[in-house]
Amino acid sequence: MTEQEFPRLARARAAARPDEGQTRPDPAAWVSSLGSGAENDTMLRFAPSAANSIDLTEANSSGVSQLLLGRRTRLSTLLPAGPELDAAHEVSLGLRAKVRELAEERGIDVGALAVGVATWTAEEDGRRERRSAPVLLARVALTVRRGARGRDELEVQITEPARLNPALVRNLRRHHGIALDPEAYQQAAYATARLEPAPAFARLREETAAIADLHIQDCLLVSTFADLGETASLPASLEDLPVVQALYDAGTGMVPRPAALQPTGAPAEDDVAPADERLVVDVDAAQARVLEHAAAGESLVVAAAPGTGQTQTAAALAARLAWEGRRVLVVAERSAALADVLDRLEEADLRSIALDVPANADPELLRRQLVQAVLRSERAVDPDTARDEAALTERRRRLQEHVGSLHHVRPRWGCSPFQAMQALAALTGLETPPATTVRLKRSVLDSTVNRQAVGEQLVRAGELGAFSAAATESRWFGARVRNVQETEAASELADELAAALHTTRRAVDTAAAQAGLRPERTVAGWAEQADLYRRVARTLTEFTPEVFSLDVPQLVAATATSSWRRLHLVEMSSVTRSRLRRAAKDAVRPGVQPTDLHGALVDAAAVLEDWNRHAAEPGTPPQVPDQGEHVMGQVGQVRERLRRLEGVLAPEAVAEAPLEERDVDDLVAAVDGLVADRDTLATLPERTLVLDSLRDHGLAELLEDLRDREVPTEALTAELELAWWQSALEAMISGDDFLAMMSGTDLAEVERGFRDLDRAHLERGGARLSAALAARWREALRTYRADAAVLRTLLKQGSPTVESLATITPELLQPLVPVVTTSPMALSEFPPEWRADVVVLLEADATALATAMGALTRAPQVVALGDPVIGRPQSFQVSVDPTATAGPLRPLRSAHDALDEVLPTLPLRTVHRPLERRLVRLLSALAYDGALDALPTAGEATGRDRAVTAEYLPEGTGIPMTGGDVVESTNAEVARTVERVFEHIRDRPEQSLAVVTVSEQHARRVAAAVQATAAQAPWAHEFLARGRGEDAADAEPFVIVPVVRAASVVRDAVILTPGYGRTPHGRVVHHFGAFSDPDGERMVTVALTRARRRLHLISALRAADLDEDRLDGGALWFLRLLEAYLGEDAADPVGMVGDPLLADLRDRLEEHGARVLPRYAGVMDLAVLDPRADRDEAPRPLALAGDGGEVYRALTVRQRSRTLPEGLEARGWEPRTLWAIDVFADPESVARELADRLGVEPADETDETDDDVR
Repeated sequence: MTEQEFPRLARARAAARPDEGQTRPDPAAWVSSLGSGAENDTMLRFAPSAANSIDLTEANSSGVSQLLLGRRTRLSTLLPAGPELDAAHEVSLGLRAKVRELAEERGIDVGALAVGVATWTAEEDGRRERRSAPVLLARVALTVRRGARGRDELEVQITEPARLNPALVRNLRRHHGIALDPEAYQQAAYATARLEPAPAFARLREETAAIADLHIQDCLLVSTFADLGETASLPASLEDLPVVQALYDAGTGMVPRPAALQPTGAPAEDDVAPADERLVVDVDAAQARVLEHAAAGESLVVAAAPGTGQTQTAAALAARLAWEGRRVLVVAERSAALADVLDRLEEADLRSIALDVPANADPELLRRQLVQAVLRSERAVDPDTARDEAALTERRRRLQEHVGSLHHVRPRWGCSPFQAMQALAALTGLETPPATTVRLKRSVLDSTVNRQAVGEQLVRAGELGAFSAAATESRWFGARVRNVQETEAASELADELAAALHTTRRAVDTAAAQAGLRPERTVAGWAEQADLYRRVARTLTEFTPEVFSLDVPQLVAATATSSWRRLHLVEMSSVTRSRLRRAAKDAVRPGVQPTDLHGALVDAAAVLEDWNRHAAEPGTPPQVPDQGEHVMGQVGQVRERLRRLEGVLAPEAVAEAPLEERDVDDLVAAVDGLVADRDTLATLPERTLVLDSLRDHGLAELLEDLRDREVPTEALTAELELAWWQSALEAMISGDDFLAMMSGTDLAEVERGFRDLDRAHLERGGARLSAALAARWREALRTYRADAAVLRTLLKQGSPTVESLATITPELLQPLVPVVTTSPMALSEFPPEWRADVVVLLEADATALATAMGALTRAPQVVALGDPVIGRPQSFQVSVDPTATAGPLRPLRSAHDALDEVLPTLPLRTVHRPLERRLVRLLSALAYDGALDALPTAGEATGRDRAVTAEYLPEGTGIPMTGGDVVESTNAEVARTVERVFEHIRDRPEQSLAVVTVSEQHARRVAAAVQATAAQAPWAHEFLARGRGEDAADAEPFVIVPVVRAASVVRDAVILTPGYGRTPHGRVVHHFGAFSDPDGERMVTVALTRARRRLHLISALRAADLDEDRLDGGALWFLRLLEAYLGEDAADPVGMVGDPLLADLRDRLEEHGARVLPRYAGVMDLAVLDPRADRDEAPRPLALAGDGGEVYRALTVRQRSRTLPEGLEARGWEPRTLWAIDVFADPESVARELADRLGVEPADETDETDDDVR
């Protein structure tokens, strides 16, 4: 990676170059100026004493011979019984503790046998100083064995050949120009099978003769030694180490300007084909982002708060980079951090891809690891995953399509199916829900997407009475009047017609009675009679009345033509015809000459026939009544008005029969009703216009339904919305094959299949990576045959070391062991030319920059993970008796802080430890600017088996410590803490435990009380001794530690006991030791992040005891903790249900007796609990996530269908997906099934049971 590839360097240099006359130190000098972090130097300033070493110079000769042969030798074999052995035993305990401490905390092995000590006076940097350096150093193992009399004894064993002190070699070369050959000295010391130092001493005396006062003391001393002089080997140019170059620039006066991370262009998780995914462990979204940027070649800093998955990210990243053919160096000072990474790789069946290289690595250890790697490569088989990957892809696609279809907004109607379901649920949830079953045509849907205007028209129609009973029963209902003029004309017409009907009826009846006709019951009958009068009158203008007494049909036949008679089958003699013709002529009115006698007689015959039909009595002769002509005029006027009225009234009002054919009584009543209902007519024009407009929109069927059900005005909009949304939903479903075919049961089956396949896919990640590495390994064997032969020889006959492995080409070793894990201080044993592609620095916050430089110089790309809030680099002591100081200590700067200035930063935001979200959010608000979050535990909602608990001890008073007024430790708190310790041992012995105090005094008192109680509890001895014997690495020991020393302590369960209490007078001194110190905020954060699973707070103080105005810093944070867990019980706020579907389901679940928490913790739409908190063996609470929610949609298919449910399940929940299609179609069945799962019952069915429980 050059400056061109690392543009930050060019920008920084251009912006902040030193003055021309100013010179910067060279990179090597700058690195040396950083220091080492050690408070003493036992390599060049070793001052042996009875307190820091075991002197075996005068030890038993047989014991010494056994020791120098490399055999395990007891101290009692080396030293005679008595005070000397007793003193050596005490020192051995301190040495062993120091060896273990530095092995765990710094990753270095400091236990060694110093063979000879060289002393001389050195002049360095203008100062004269006495030097005292071991000559030969042989690493030793210090182990404890149970002696014959039950006393523990220390055994010492040399574990590797003695070597010339490397610090001595460097010092003599640098300051005296004397070059020593370490290999030659080792050969001189091992001329025989055992260590014989004399030849080596003689060689050193000869080669250092120029140093007049150099003296070599022949001695054997077991003590602690660590070479911390040169862990970083800088090349001549930093061009290939852009991160180191940036650090150097920033450290020598240039202004750092870290560049922002750029998009990597990587596809979204849901778009990655399973075959292309390079993942062996689960990662959350923030962790995945780290992987993407690191895989893209970017260096970065990862802010990883406790529990956010620092080692999980490192393991995933190491595997990802190994998959891509890169060589990865993973470094951490604490051995536990590296062990955690290796354990995570082991879970993926990938332990053998990592070569763990501890300080002073045993060649046999390296050989075994390499052999396992070779076996893995030779046995690896590419898993046949094509079928499962295809099935996984298909199920993922179907789940994607489901959400896509559910939420896809159809442009045609501007809504999605889920929005339609929500709208319909909201409508059915109204106090008076709409009930129309009318469905709108698609053309109507298209024209009513914006229903505001249509809705306003519908409401106006309702206000005008279009759907009221009074309006629909009105005789004017539906009348076709459109304006005021037409309304007034219709009203006037009704008035006129009503009057005319009454008068005409009297006239018609009078005329009929006079003429001897039956009264008619319809206006049409009136018209017939009036017309009959007219016809009678016309006949009588031609004939005398006597004509109607003659046989008119015979007269008609007689006057007809012969053809007429033949046609009508009339036989008549000529005589008869003559007689009848004369009679007909005689009936003609005098003076009248009919032009057509036959036709006139035909008309007379018709009149006679019709008259007889209307006559009241048979034989009544036709006549014209006195008012006949007037009646004819009145009837005509009535008929004309009726026709006009028919044109005004609604078509359906006259569809059954015309008005003139209706019974007169009914007609009169109807017309009188129209007159009486003139008020309804006043609103008719507007109502008609509105209804016509609505019909034009295609809503005729809906209008009819609304009228039939007499829907009130205030409900009309809801009815329209129901018809529209239901029609739109049906149209969308019918046009979407996926929605039309998938039910909730089908979707649940697809999701289960995806979850199983995705889990199996992840679990096969290790096998897939092994297969990829194996293929690369086989290719490398063919390409690098010579290197393969060297490796083969090393594994079969030799003892592989880091140096020997460095001679083999990385192209061969990368597919074999692509990951190397080690301590940064152990890198001094790596050859200077050894390189990696990427350095992953763990716990960079607690690692000094000086310590990390040895790792940073090994690769062009760096990914540093750490927590800047908690971590601080700490100086350390190599000697158990710090008498050989290295001069004034330089202030230490963490690698995290230094790299954060020159590299972009990504935060990890999700705490994966199963602690309470309430605690995580408290920590987040106090220390992490609100950046952290976590999934809630079930206990937070139910109150059962909570991960974080607290108890207040009201009797927690005590005596202030001597010389002060602060009560640092109360008897009540000590006693309760001890009780809790032994409760944990009894109930959860499989979980590790720590007790964290604030003060040293309280820690000592708790430790003494635990020890005293343990003497009476032999059943607890195994737990209390765990992790302290030769199997120390197999278990975490129980510890009681003050918070200032707790940063590296993490246990499954932690009891936090501050210790502070009130004076006997009830006074509280507002000073809380480490919490009130300048670093108090960090100390509170440390205290609250030591637990993996459970945290129990025991306090003799509560929030009400403290005055906030007298607190600041960490003490104020301590108050916030007390407020959260020992203050007024404030339940976590719950959200509102914005989704009508879920709101309806919530109501139904509550009716079934469940307790429902909406929008709980931001990760579930509904948390559903059994309200009987103390119910034995209560089922897990339900965590319900709806597929229509925004949270669900924002997640990837993997997150919402597997990782989130798995996370909730691990925290005590039973996760369920609520499929909108089910909740919409049959919410009651869904509610009943969920209630049955919880075993709850409606309140009225459980009142008696609840009373018993209470």
